[in-house]
Amino acid sequence: LSKDVADAMTKRAADGEVVEAPQLAAQPEPAKDVPVPQAPEEPAPPPEGSLAHVILYGSPNDVKIKAQEWAELCTKDLYNALLVVLDLILALSGLPGAVTEKDLEVEPHHLVIKLPDWVKDQNLDPTIYPLLPSIPKSRRSVANLEKFIAFGIAEQSGAALLDTHMIASLTAWLLVLPSAAIRSVRHVSTVVALSVAEALGHHFQSLSRTHETLARQLASHRELGTLIQRQEQVLKRDVVSSSNHAKEMNRARNQLLETIIPLRSRDVSEVIRVYTLGQLDRLMKMDPEMYMQNKWTARVFLMLHDPHVEVRLKALSVMTQWYALDKKKSAAVKEQLAKFGRSALPHLLERVADVDPRVAASAVRCLKQHTLTEMLKEEEFDNVANMVIGSRDVVVREEAALFINAHVFQDPGICAKEKPKTRRGDKDGGRGDVEDDTLPAADPVRDLHNSETAISMLVEYIENYMDGKLRIIERLVGAFWPRSPALSHWSTIMNLCLVGEGTRVGMEPITSKQRLYLLYILEAAVRRAEDEARNARPSEKDETATRMNEACMQIIPEMPRLMDICRPEEEQFLLLMHVCKILVEYAVQSSQSQVLVNSKVLCQGLRKAIEDVSPMETMKNSADSLLALAKCFEEAKNTFLDLSKQVHLACSKILEDPKVKDRMEELRSVMSRFLVLANRGIDTSFGSMALIQRMLRLLRDRVTFMQEKRKRATAEEVKDEQTTPASATPRTPATPRTPATPRRDEDGQPRKRRRQETPQAPDVRLTLQLLEAVVLSVMWHVRTSYWVQSQSTSEEGLRAAESQVSELLQGFSELDALRAELPRMMSEVRSCCCELVDSDMSPYVQFHAYSAYMTLVQLCVGVSETLSLEVDEKGRPAPPSGWGATYEVKIPKSHMEVIYRYLNHLFVKVTEADVEGITFNGEGHRVEPTSIYPAPSQNMMTSVRHLTLRTMQTPGTGPEVSGLVKPLSASDELLLAVLASRSILESELQDIYTGPLGLLLLTQCEKARPKPLREVAMSLLRRLREHSKMSEEYGEHFYAMQQEAIEGLFRCAGPEAALSLSLAFTKLWGIKASPWLERPLYVVLREAILSCVTPDRSRLPLLDAYVPWIKTNDFVRESRCKEIADELVRQVTAIGCDENNAHIGRMLRKLQHL
Repeated sequence: LSKDVADAMTKRAADGEVVEAPQLAAQPEPAKDVPVPQAPEEPAPPPEGSLAHVILYGSPNDVKIKAQEWAELCTKDLYNALLVVLDLILALSGLPGAVTEKDLEVEPHHLVIKLPDWVKDQNLDPTIYPLLPSIPKSRRSVANLEKFIAFGIAEQSGAALLDTHMIASLTAWLLVLPSAAIRSVRHVSTVVALSVAEALGHHFQSLSRTHETLARQLASHRELGTLIQRQEQVLKRDVVSSSNHAKEMNRARNQLLETIIPLRSRDVSEVIRVYTLGQLDRLMKMDPEMYMQNKWTARVFLMLHDPHVEVRLKALSVMTQWYALDKKKSAAVKEQLAKFGRSALPHLLERVADVDPRVAASAVRCLKQHTLTEMLKEEEFDNVANMVIGSRDVVVREEAALFINAHVFQDPGICAKEKPKTRRGDKDGGRGDVEDDTLPAADPVRDLHNSETAISMLVEYIENYMDGKLRIIERLVGAFWPRSPALSHWSTIMNLCLVGEGTRVGMEPITSKQRLYLLYILEAAVRRAEDEARNARPSEKDETATRMNEACMQIIPEMPRLMDICRPEEEQFLLLMHVCKILVEYAVQSSQSQVLVNSKVLCQGLRKAIEDVSPMETMKNSADSLLALAKCFEEAKNTFLDLSKQVHLACSKILEDPKVKDRMEELRSVMSRFLVLANRGIDTSFGSMALIQRMLRLLRDRVTFMQEKRKRATAEEVKDEQTTPASATPRTPATPRTPATPRRDEDGQPRKRRRQETPQAPDVRLTLQLLEAVVLSVMWHVRTSYWVQSQSTSEEGLRAAESQVSELLQGFSELDALRAELPRMMSEVRSCCCELVDSDMSPYVQFHAYSAYMTLVQLCVGVSETLSLEVDEKGRPAPPSGWGATYEVKIPKSHMEVIYRYLNHLFVKVTEADVEGITFNGEGHRVEPTSIYPAPSQNMMTSVRHLTLRTMQTPGTGPEVSGLVKPLSASDELLLAVLASRSILESELQDIYTGPLGLLLLTQCEKARPKPLREVAMSLLRRLREHSKMSEEYGEHFYAMQQEAIEGLFRCAGPEAALSLSLAFTKLWGIKASPWLERPLYVVLREAILSCVTPDRSRLPLLDAYVPWIKTNDFVRESRCKEIADELVRQVTAIGCDENNAHIGRMLRKLQHL
């Protein structure tokens, strides 16, 4: 078998695919165009009726019969009996017929030496054999082989085995075969050798008992004097003989163990290592004296550091069984294991942090054993317990929860007891002290008491271990969830939350902290139950639905009462509102509205939650709950509409006030409610253009203020540069003066600052709110107008649509006026966004304005078939000018320049920032929690939304002046750069993704750029490549954009960066070009190469960047390359340059020797 084929089959077998070597020797050479048959998935079965066939496919009874036949053969013909075993070993190794009678006449190592050559001559593949774990039913085959050896040796007496030299002959071969170079031979012979050792152990124990019995008889008769001399001599001879037989049997067994186990536990094959470890465990259980010898326990200990996962798992499993409750172990064995455990404990703690979560979970399970837990120091114990929240893997957290349940909580813990497994021990992490086989009958009173105790213990654990880590209590709840039914006893949790708040006398209320812990538990449990109900398998839907229905029935009726209790506490109220949102939405969607009793009281509570000064997350959850109720109850619908009108009027009243700048804090509070309602389900502006204009006026005040601030900062920098001595070191852009450094007098004392007046413009928080409110209102107006326009196909549909819109506007505006003013308003909002991007000094405001602008442009493209949202030079709606009488979306040149500068600024910031070690991907952006924020959600919080909300809700007055607004970290700056780039990538407007912005993004493909940013840029290049399939014009544009990006980078960063970017581009092209791209590449490449030849010769180094573009004839034909080379020579000659120039020479050699 060739090496390539053997390597391929080995890889397929390692991947779990079952293959068999083709019998090449028996096949003629295949003719041309005749496919070679594929290797079968399993090895060819041995002849039916043979011993190997019985081992592979027979029942235990069949195996026992064959073993008896072999035992009988041993007594008659030792030579043939030995040959049968050796032939069986090699047949199960995939090498049938490898041993003959002649091989028994020489030393065993001769066969081991000749096997590789024999396999090569027979064209066999020994990598696929019947006992390979990836082969179906291989475990049964291994068990049958072990039974055959055990039955066959057990059928014979120990003395006969020794007297016939069967043990000596068999041992001689089994000491050599496990060292063979062929893995299958090592594996099968190891199975046989350790099975023989186990069988010899049973014979040794039998012979030892016989010797002890004879010795006691001899001693007893001597005391009684009942033996005659001849009988005493016979008995003495039997005692000596039995002693010698036992010693010889033990010597043969120990010889096998001491030779096989150390070598095979270090075998290159993990399959052999795992099997050896398992057999060692069985042997130690059979002979407890092996526990007293460090050479065997240390062998298991060394396997903890094995490079293969399965071996480490097996080692941990063996050690777990050592320290499990076992009455059969003697006191001496337990003491020896405890002594060994002290030295192994640091290594077990290392495995808790294993890279494989299964190994880490197994290590925690091992440390859960009482003997090892008592050895842990307090810090080590806490580290293991903290894995319940510190690990990222669910299996590790669940095992750590069982550790806590066993050693932190009082008996019986909070996990339900499970029936102990009758076979293979307790592998599911249940408590090892369960002795009864039947679970107790259900008792409601006892269950209630147990659930209250369980929740109380969990609260106590949180108080002692997680007081500063409440935001990740969901991990704790998730770890206990599968095994702790108390977490879904909703009535118990609600009763504990309301302890002391009722009319019952004598009950002290729980503390505020305890109620907070309970609400954290309740919120995490409800969220987990809802997630399971939404994603349940068909067989689990009824169970999960019942659990959620019970939650609705037990929690929602008590919600108004809990609202009154939790309202003063911000964290408690936020958690409670999230629970309310989840349950109400589920109840409405699942037709469980019958549980929503007293809707009027609940609606009043939700309205009050929105009207109070609360975090935006609390108001959002309350609004979602109210909207869900509105689907079932008219009361909720009227409440939501009245609340929206109240917020609109309050906002209008403040904005109409001439002294609005003195009421900024009041306006910020109202704008929070405005945004929540507008984001959840209604146009809070009610179509009022005047309201939007007043918001825009405040935003322009912000623009003016920031422009003046920039001018003052620039003037101060110029003044500082003029007063700087000539000898002073000039300040570079990379080291700007820190504005926070106070100026000092000549004596070194800080100057007294003038009292700064409050700026007469919105701060960063209110600016973000106003900007979002304006964009949301305009989007609502566009949606309304588009919907009415889409219904204009019939007069009846148009009248119905206009009637519904008029009802939604509530008399605050008219539909006709709204539609007439919409294009002008869209233009003003986009202009205001650009002004904020260009002038504002807050990165939060800049990105929010940029994102708003790109969103509005995308919206304009989406409705361009029906609505015109552009204005002409006179401010009137632009007429249709696009293909098919559609309305063309345009970006003014001034806007494009502003966005280009901002995007370039983001890329420069990422370049200067230290982005090493910053990792974020599609799974999420990790942030440090502050108290309860980011607030718990149902996977609906995005990274950029978290940054925006964090800034909007910054406490205090004048956050920009006081420095309360957190500056962007390097990770946040990279995040904004990636998100801004994605808005270019995903835009549907060609002027954006194929214009200057797309060109700027393509420069980020260079390998020195941060990986997340580079991936977005490469995605844009792939998108352009897909477009190039449409026509040659698109193909030319595909290459032209790459050319412009390379030249732009050449002008800014030099030839090396341009070459790196070019290599990144060509890497994406692949190794074979598409036929339709050959001519576009030629056109662009010709122009690019010739444009490098200029009279000043400054662009000649750029030729090196285009050398990688010339790959093979598939990309540019040889004839076209010669044309480019001839034209290049003519131009070079025209400017008087030498063709031997390094850059020109490289290009010509590439063109002429393609």
